[in-house]
Amino acid sequence: MTKNRRRGDNLETTIYNVALNILERDGYDKTTFAQIAREAKTSRSVLYRRWDTIFELVHDAITHQNMQPNWETVAIDTGSLRGDLIALGEFFQSHGSHMNDEFIHAAVTEFSLGSPTARRIMMQAYRSDLALVNGFVSHAIQRDELQHTPSERVRLLLFEILRYHGILIREPVSQDVVAIVDEIILPAFLAGGRDVK
Repeated sequence: MTKNRRRGDNLETTIYNVALNILERDGYDKTTFAQIAREAKTSRSVLYRRWDTIFELVHDAITHQNMQPNWETVAIDTGSLRGDLIALGEFFQSHGSHMNDEFIHAAVTEFSLGSPTARRIMMQAYRSDLALVNGFVSHAIQRDELQHTPSERVRLLLFEILRYHGILIREPVSQDVVAIVDEIILPAFLAGGRDVK
């Protein structure tokens, strides 16, 4: 039993590694059950028994390899709201990858098609984004930089702009993070929201 389980674990790891290699090399559109089975030297039926869609397999592979940044563990405190937002933008940019961009692009596509897995992933991303930015807002209120809590739309704005450029336009904005914060994000944070007094 233990021997069989070990064989199963090894096969699962091989499948995950192969899936991620194909995703990185060829992109999400070319990541198929047939290609993964061929390169992992297994059968498609093995894959079909475990995963209903290629999206679910790729999601499990990325989760297994812990390749997505965990925003909730990011500790950023520069002493100012502006500094925190710039540091967040730079961290977000530096921890991205072609592979993660491909996966998030796929998540957006799957989300538009009504995939419950994609919906769950997108909601998890929004919650993580908000949890991180809420910490910045709390610090800014304590430092009297803000007298209000910005709307949820404003708190998510930096992530949305960076994802838009990285995934839809396919051009990272690493050189422009400071300008984006100074011209768009910080003014939006300062413009108003729910009064905390």
